[in-house]
Amino acid sequence: MTLTVEQSLVILGFFTAAAYVLVGLIAGLWPSMWDDSGATEQIFWIVFLVGGGLLILAGLRRSRRSPWLAAALISIGAVAGALPLFWTVLAIVLAIALIVLSVVYARRVAGAAPAAD
Repeated sequence: MTLTVEQSLVILGFFTAAAYVLVGLIAGLWPSMWDDSGATEQIFWIVFLVGGGLLILAGLRRSRRSPWLAAALISIGAVAGALPLFWTVLAIVLAIALIVLSVVYARRVAGAAPAAD
């Protein structure tokens, strides 16, 4: 079974968005994780991870109607969510893969659109 670019984008996007939101909420609200840190770091963590996940979801939702807007939303969300987790190689790899997939998808959809008369 071969996945299309759109299917790959949706699967990887939902996985990444869910992971960002869950990690942002669970780790961000876990009291003992922030004993040695200030509130600024905790807020940064929650906003960037949860916000990044929500941007990815918004981009996936818009992907068929406005593929370039979707690519921008997915790219910004992927980078925003990867920032607090930069030390994990997986977050960076997921962000790069999502950015590439969203741009490839947008180029394919834009190229398949009929020319305006």
